[in-house]
Amino acid sequence: MANILSVLFGYKFPSTQKYETYLINEKRDYERFVEFKKSPLLLRFKELDKEIHTGSFEKKVKELKSLKFKNSLQWRQLDQYKVLKSSSDIKRYLKFIKGDKLSRMKLIEESALYKEYKKLLDFVNSPEFHAAKSKKGFKKSEEYLKLQQFKSLKKNSEITFYHRTERSNDYKTAIALKGSDRLETFFELESIIESEEFKEQVTFLKDKKRFQKSKEAELIEEFKLLSKNDEIRWFLKKEEEKPFEEYEKWQLTFEDDFDQSKLDSNKWMTGYYWGRALMNENYVPSNEHQFFTDANIELRNSRAKITVQKEKVVGKSWNDIQGFTEREFNYTSGLISTGQSFRQKYGRLEAKVRFEKAFPVVNAFWLVGETKSPQIDVFRTTEKRKNTYQCGIQTEKMNRSKLIKGSVLNNNFLIYGLNWSMEELIWTVNGKEIHREKNDIPSDNMYLTFCSILPKEPKDKSLPASMEIDWIRCYKRVDA
Repeated sequence: MANILSVLFGYKFPSTQKYETYLINEKRDYERFVEFKKSPLLLRFKELDKEIHTGSFEKKVKELKSLKFKNSLQWRQLDQYKVLKSSSDIKRYLKFIKGDKLSRMKLIEESALYKEYKKLLDFVNSPEFHAAKSKKGFKKSEEYLKLQQFKSLKKNSEITFYHRTERSNDYKTAIALKGSDRLETFFELESIIESEEFKEQVTFLKDKKRFQKSKEAELIEEFKLLSKNDEIRWFLKKEEEKPFEEYEKWQLTFEDDFDQSKLDSNKWMTGYYWGRALMNENYVPSNEHQFFTDANIELRNSRAKITVQKEKVVGKSWNDIQGFTEREFNYTSGLISTGQSFRQKYGRLEAKVRFEKAFPVVNAFWLVGETKSPQIDVFRTTEKRKNTYQCGIQTEKMNRSKLIKGSVLNNNFLIYGLNWSMEELIWTVNGKEIHREKNDIPSDNMYLTFCSILPKEPKDKSLPASMEIDWIRCYKRVDA
């Protein structure tokens, strides 16, 4: 019979180890995803991905792969330059200016000697001079003296060079070309062609491996290399699958892994809330046979352990008629609560817990607010049935709960969960739904309580008994 129950509950309750591994991996993967999302490696990959897939980049790549020197701008510039340079007028001009004759002609024109020559030339060709020449005694006149000066200057080597050059076709061609668009175009093209930039462009266009040497090819190669990176591939897969959409809707509000050497007093109080809040003392209701002591709460191996044991102790008890009275207890146990540190309305919580013995000890994890009811039982083992616990809502007037049975409950860690919304409560074990309630949903801020109690005196062989809490986590919806 035990094997049959184990199979049945194996189906109902997925493996604790597998479910916890899933939770750990989900958290680890999410943290890895968020951290890598800001990494320089991914930012570079995204930057390259965006750049190399733009129309302008793809156009540039096609251009680099299809470019040829022939018919390119540089080819046309070079061809035009060669045509101009081989033309007769440009050749004459270049030959003429190569001898520096044009500069010499200009210097002569601007010299005092040539200006004096021009002045005398104008004079000997003037009517005034011809009138004086026809007169008697001309050779003794001032005009004759100027004529002699003119003849002397006319024989001067600079003046004769000027006249000889002025009559040459080369000079006439140079003067005709000087300042022309044709000549300006020739020298502009010559300046371009002789530049290092032009030479580099021509070399680039003639290079058959120009694309492989280009910046674009480098960027594509870098992108391909990054695309093969395991971390980037993992991130892109997660980004496409969007496995964290639900995870991101929840914000952690409370957790304890009990990794410290003693219970964190900033999170937990020991004993019922009202006793600690009003009297700073523990008490128990009159129908319970144990008393709570801090000594029954131990932190070991990253777990909080509440032990119920046979032990005589004096403590306060409460009943509605007598109020608080002192009495002797034969048993001790422990209780931890967040009554003074943490309360929450709606959300999700999970706790990994196991019971060494779930009968006749009642082990419970429950939520309650400022009043005794309503109370949400995440789990509460029963004092009458072995291997059984209940989950549900309790009030002073009703108990809407469901009994869960199975030998797997005893001495096995299970992850008990509760999803609490305005519309419903959903109880889970290892992520599997076991109960759902849509009526009388509490809307109070509630705190967490773990405890082990004795509703009746047990047989001595039943004790000691313990409940171990490995961890507890609470979440609230981000959009709530």
